[in-house]
Amino acid sequence: MPRFTRLPMVLLSRPRLGAALVLGLSLFVALDTTLTTGHALLLAFDLACAAYLGAIALMMSRTTPEAMRRRAELQTEGRWTVLVFSLLISAVVLLSLKTELLASKHNSPLDLLLAGVSIVLAWMFFSAVFTQDYAHGDHRGRLQGKPCLQFPGDAEPDYWDYLYFAMNLSMAFQTSDVNILDRSLRRVALLHGVVAFFFNVFIVALMVNVVAGVL
Repeated sequence: MPRFTRLPMVLLSRPRLGAALVLGLSLFVALDTTLTTGHALLLAFDLACAAYLGAIALMMSRTTPEAMRRRAELQTEGRWTVLVFSLLISAVVLLSLKTELLASKHNSPLDLLLAGVSIVLAWMFFSAVFTQDYAHGDHRGRLQGKPCLQFPGDAEPDYWDYLYFAMNLSMAFQTSDVNILDRSLRRVALLHGVVAFFFNVFIVALMVNVVAGVL
């Protein structure tokens, strides 16, 4: 079965992501009647993404290692589907952002604020998705006695440790003091690093164009 035909079932096993998608689509339909399509898309994404990140932060602060292992087992299927789908969402948002900013030579402060918020949220969104994939992939390995990531110290890693690992890749394209012991997770980290690099390059190029247009 093609990967994306399983998307509804994959999202059911990830209720926060599924709920954020429904919220975002609903907001887009509602906002598209009063705003331009680009602005409606960006604002809908920002609101849905903020809600999703808030829900994820709450989950991370409350989850025990045992709960992480249960969630890892439930979310075994569709990991690549979720990663690719999430990256596609971020790409659509960034392209819409580029179109909106470069379409006008005189962007208002509100437009620039919306652009800045969208950039930060898109970056945090794909970092959060990768964080969960690292956490669940590692815990699936630990259930079999084969950890996929090796963290310093003896304490069992929690979501914040995996967020630290993901943020290092997003910002510096490196794994810092964490060792990757699994080939599959190494491929995910490779994808993460490549995406983060081009994301950052895209944002820098976009900001240069915007500033050049203002000047």
